[in-house]
Amino acid sequence: MGLSIDKMNVNGTISSEIVRMIKDNLLNGTLKPGDKLPTEKELMEQIGVSRTPVREAVKTLEAIGVIQIKRGEGMFITNNVSHFTLNPLIFSLIMHSHDMEEMIKFRQHFEVLLMNMIITQKQTDIHPIEKVYQSQTERMQPELSPEELVEIDLEFHYAVLEATNNPFVIEIGKTIYEIIKPKMIHFKNSQNIERTLATHKYYLDLISGKHEFNSSTIVQHMIKNNEEMVNE
Repeated sequence: MGLSIDKMNVNGTISSEIVRMIKDNLLNGTLKPGDKLPTEKELMEQIGVSRTPVREAVKTLEAIGVIQIKRGEGMFITNNVSHFTLNPLIFSLIMHSHDMEEMIKFRQHFEVLLMNMIITQKQTDIHPIEKVYQSQTERMQPELSPEELVEIDLEFHYAVLEATNNPFVIEIGKTIYEIIKPKMIHFKNSQNIERTLATHKYYLDLISGKHEFNSSTIVQHMIKNNEEMVNE
């Protein structure tokens, strides 16, 4: 089934508009799991844009599992149905990803929700989170690249996501981190290693009950920690 190309919204970024087109085609049934997408070159010609926004859109869609790239065959809509459970919400997050300041604010409140979910569960195994944190204290070294530091940083946040045992929260959280990852890489440097580890220790102490859980205090701590990244 072919891809339906509609008029682009001038208020959005080109890459986000390409993502929106894919979303609309999925939601209206024009595209279905397993369908093959046009090549990057064909998309460029059909939409009338350059290669850069097409590649950005493809990377975003691939990162959240909407499309699969099969070497020598092309790009396909994934046929893993579980990836489509939260399509409208996930795509909504992507469509607003150009407003990074608001996205980071959303992440701050989302992470408060994560910690509250973990704390209020009857049984929670936080040992995987502790293990990741201990590993980070040894592996986050100044000589690493920003990309490497961010990958290690995100291991902690993914461990927190998994500890909620909630597939919806995990899916949303992974999408949030994929969206803000480029900003994290831009901000990350060796001087921020101590800040990152201190923040993770604070989260871990909250989850383990060493600090009183107070949502407003936690958000203020997060705002202070992220304000440089927002203004970068």
